[in-house]
Amino acid sequence: MTFYSKPNYSDHLHEWLKRGRNWHIEYGDYLSNHITHNWIALNAAGASQEKMQWWQDTYTHNATNETSKNTVREPEMLEAPHSNPIDYTEITDANWMNNLQSIRIAFPLYRDFFDKKIAELGLSACLKRYYPTLSKGMAGAAFHPVIHTGWAVDVDSDDMAAEGLAYMATAFQPLATGSIHTEHQLWSPNAPRPIELLEKVLNDDRIPQLTEKADWLSKTEDYKKLNRGSFQQRLITFDNPEEPMSLFLNEVVTLKLPDIGQDLTSSIEELTVIAATALHSSDNEFFILHGLTSLYAVLCVLPHLDESAQRNTLGYWFRALVATIIVQGSPGMTDTATLLKKWLADKEDSKTDGYQLNDELKAWWLQTLQSTTDSFDEHVPKAVYVLRRWAEWQSFSKVSHEAYVKAARNITKPNMDGELQDNLWFSNAFMKALESKNKQ
Repeated sequence: MTFYSKPNYSDHLHEWLKRGRNWHIEYGDYLSNHITHNWIALNAAGASQEKMQWWQDTYTHNATNETSKNTVREPEMLEAPHSNPIDYTEITDANWMNNLQSIRIAFPLYRDFFDKKIAELGLSACLKRYYPTLSKGMAGAAFHPVIHTGWAVDVDSDDMAAEGLAYMATAFQPLATGSIHTEHQLWSPNAPRPIELLEKVLNDDRIPQLTEKADWLSKTEDYKKLNRGSFQQRLITFDNPEEPMSLFLNEVVTLKLPDIGQDLTSSIEELTVIAATALHSSDNEFFILHGLTSLYAVLCVLPHLDESAQRNTLGYWFRALVATIIVQGSPGMTDTATLLKKWLADKEDSKTDGYQLNDELKAWWLQTLQSTTDSFDEHVPKAVYVLRRWAEWQSFSKVSHEAYVKAARNITKPNMDGELQDNLWFSNAFMKALESKNKQ
């Protein structure tokens, strides 16, 4: 595919990524383990071996910028690898689809299964065979399984990819695309273009009611017992065929993509600008950020899929993004819509693609990424890494590059203390929301 190019990474990166298996894929019931993701971003910034070790020590012990260097370390935040459950049927090609969404119990079994399949088929062939089915559930675990998979594929890590595919299987969460739901269309050449559709969604009078209904339903006993966290439980309500959230998705959300045989680059460019602009305008809202990092993950996998699966995968991602925007209360989306309309006009005026980075811009992106490597919040370097990579692909227009730059500048702006640490405003707001919910 013309839009994508592989990153440069050091020889020792894979050794660090293998260490990811020293811990379980989740901790604290439902929180996702990010340790390998930031190793990738740090490596791209040219981090030393000492810095990579610093990140391991920091993350595994849940350090923050308020943690004194002289204090006794907290116990490890992460969990040891989980063992295969006793008396659980082995995952094979005969039953792998029957055990999707298996309440995480089968993760080690799925990881072993995908280890074998990657060794047998090679990573690319394994993705082509299994990813299309798994992509239907990419809304699981707040996008983290699809992030884990795509970021692994980007740097050719078989170890991490098998984990990601296993996580996609066991956290599998579709959004109103099953046979029990109303008819839906993931993508169509005749749909409104994504920016226009997003504006239509934001102007729909039903949105506030959908946000409220998802929040209320997620707090009922049936959803609380799922123990997936507030955000994920609200997102899961969109898969309930008896509720208006699923009906809305299937009535309204169809992604405009060109027919099979036509190039996807311009459509992909528009999606990257939507993700970057939404991040910027929402002032780095926590789950909108995951929309950005998950889109990057999806784009890393697309070259390994056939044309139909490529389009379906983008369709699944887009409806998950729309659902995320709704459950989060459409943060900053009025400004997002305004900026996206301006981007459309500027893009039409410029009519240029394949914006090439000069040495000064390449240096700026590297320096910007390097400025994040001391952050205790891994989401910051991860977001900048994605924006830099889209710029480095040099497949998109100058006006798109400007959108990436704005988003990168906003998320790397120091806080009031003059630091770039884990109390960035989006993280701080997220933690305050969690504290408020816990008090309730």
